[in-house]
Amino acid sequence: MKEEASNLLWTNYKNGQDDSLEALYKEYADDLYSYGLKICGDNHLVKDCVQDVFIKLIEKRKTLQITPRIHIYLYKSFRNQILEKLRSKNRKLYIITKLSKFETGYQKHAEQLIIETEEEDSIRKKLQSTIDKLSDRQKEIIYLKYTEGFSYDEIAELLKIDKASARTLLYRILKTMKELLNNDSMILLVFIGIL
Repeated sequence: MKEEASNLLWTNYKNGQDDSLEALYKEYADDLYSYGLKICGDNHLVKDCVQDVFIKLIEKRKTLQITPRIHIYLYKSFRNQILEKLRSKNRKLYIITKLSKFETGYQKHAEQLIIETEEEDSIRKKLQSTIDKLSDRQKEIIYLKYTEGFSYDEIAELLKIDKASARTLLYRILKTMKELLNNDSMILLVFIGIL
């Protein structure tokens, strides 16, 4: 179709002749489709964009400016439509990629927290079982030192023993606990707060 005939169809469409848009579609749809495949190889996206261009012509019929070269207008609109869809598609891919990385990281983090919690529970149970095997006096010294945070001077004063005895008692308690924990020094170190 010659450019003049296309422009006449365009003018007629603007003036209310709906069949003119159908004729423009038949004239340009295949050419736009071929052009679109050169811009991007996504067959479905290109078909959608051809449809979108003509849908917009229907939606904006009253506000469209009459252009002397309708084919240029159609190609520009079509190209813009493809580029916008590609940008949108890329944004979605970017967001999906970010979300999947976040979810993977979150899953790993959640799994790690579960493992750490289970390990802490296991350590706590072993420690409690070990402490239960101590004498009441040993438990008292452990409680004063590690729960209440008393110094050796404060423990000695409270128990009416000298500071050296308080140290020796605590050393012996820790040695006993280490033996009860089958020489698992790590658990003991966690317990006394070194780690």
